[in-house]
Amino acid sequence: MRLLLVEEVLDPDREGDVPLSQADRKALLERIRRGDKAIEEARELKAKIRRVQEQLRRHKACPPMLAASDRTAEVGSIPSSRVFYRRPVHSTPRPTGGQLGHPGRSREHPMANSPPLKLTLERCTDCGAPLGAPVEVRRRTLTELPPPQPRIFDIEIARYNCPDCHRRVEAQSPYPKNQQYGFTLIARVVQLRLLGLSTSKIVDYFEGAHGVRLTTAAVLKMEQLAAHSVDPLYGKLKAALPQQPVIHADETKFRIGGENGWLWAFSSPQTVVYGIAPSRGQDVVEEFLHGAHGTIVHDGWVPYDIIQTAKHQLDLLHVNRWLEREEILHRLEPRPLLRDVPPKLVSVGRPPEEFLEFAGDTRWLLRHAIEWSERHTHASGRERREFYRSVRWLMTNHLRRGWSERAAARIVEQLDKRRGTLFTFLIEPVVAWHNNDAESQIRQGVLYRKISGGRRSWSGAWALERLLTVYRTCRKRALQFVKVLTDALSGLGFPEVGAPSG
Repeated sequence: MRLLLVEEVLDPDREGDVPLSQADRKALLERIRRGDKAIEEARELKAKIRRVQEQLRRHKACPPMLAASDRTAEVGSIPSSRVFYRRPVHSTPRPTGGQLGHPGRSREHPMANSPPLKLTLERCTDCGAPLGAPVEVRRRTLTELPPPQPRIFDIEIARYNCPDCHRRVEAQSPYPKNQQYGFTLIARVVQLRLLGLSTSKIVDYFEGAHGVRLTTAAVLKMEQLAAHSVDPLYGKLKAALPQQPVIHADETKFRIGGENGWLWAFSSPQTVVYGIAPSRGQDVVEEFLHGAHGTIVHDGWVPYDIIQTAKHQLDLLHVNRWLEREEILHRLEPRPLLRDVPPKLVSVGRPPEEFLEFAGDTRWLLRHAIEWSERHTHASGRERREFYRSVRWLMTNHLRRGWSERAAARIVEQLDKRRGTLFTFLIEPVVAWHNNDAESQIRQGVLYRKISGGRRSWSGAWALERLLTVYRTCRKRALQFVKVLTDALSGLGFPEVGAPSG
């Protein structure tokens, strides 16, 4: 089009045009063609640069790159099994033992439940003279395990002929039919399984330590039997979950039969409920939290928003991770939330001033709210509501300042959607500003995933979610998991947990 216009402008027949020779005209047209070609090439190069920059941004935020540094691995939630950096050795390491200002910790002194072991002397060990009666007795308590000798016994079931109905009857056995192992042994096997030991290691342990020969098939069968015995308790804990005042929720990937699945953890002050599902969607949230009226603490995953009957608290540490990821992409060292640390560039370049201002103000507001809640633990409801309104007003003004920097605008969009969930902990004293409870509970499943890679079938996943629920609930309530599981296997119900049998 431009060439046609030029040819039209340089038409020698039109009045007022400067006549050009044929050679000059060809040279001018060639220069115009080259200019058009250069403009097109520049446009293509700009598009290519944008694509390469986006690929570089994604590459810097990918797990292998984040795992290469101790600062970025934690920010990117990289599991320790994938971290390949070498931690730096500090010249002034923190001293071991109790730290200054922390309360002292020591092992609780156990009560003796066996006769004492008395050590006496008749003659002096130095000169051999007779000693007589001791002048004092020095005592110390020792904890020891009994010899690992298994109890192997026969079950003799008496059978009778009834003189009235002429039927043959027999005593009811507490052990299932064709079951070759006792309840305590099954409970111990399941406990080791939940601690992360593989079936082959469990088999080796019992043969080497107790002289009991097991097979991997027997271990898996014990696991299924234990899961069926605690299934009524799992149903009761799951049904009572929505009535809890505070629920911490988290989810992580979990492979089932070589396919992607998801492990969900829902933690309350007295209960932990696990679920394994093929989905990370709102159907799982609806199944576990339908009708919840308390407060749900989570990382901002959208499916949690379907529970509109409950309040929500966004994990503020997760908000700080959003800022830390962008700081990494801006060649900055990631900064913590609870400490005011000046920004530090890790490579040569101009610091992103607008993003630094946005990140600093955001962290200050969140830190200001956290510090107030920790200082005023006994504040009245009126004081909490007033401070909540003031902090929320400050956050609203902060988000509406018209941030033009790309990363800041993206985080502003996320925070603006969840303004109502940022400071719920200010008006609800029992609510935490972080989601550490759920993240610590889901680590048990992550440990299992790292060792075994997941589960081979959905029946195994069904068993795992029930056994993990009872195991971690016992830990929260300071109960003995082996005792609870033994009672469930023997048909006594769940008196330790406070739930009757199904």
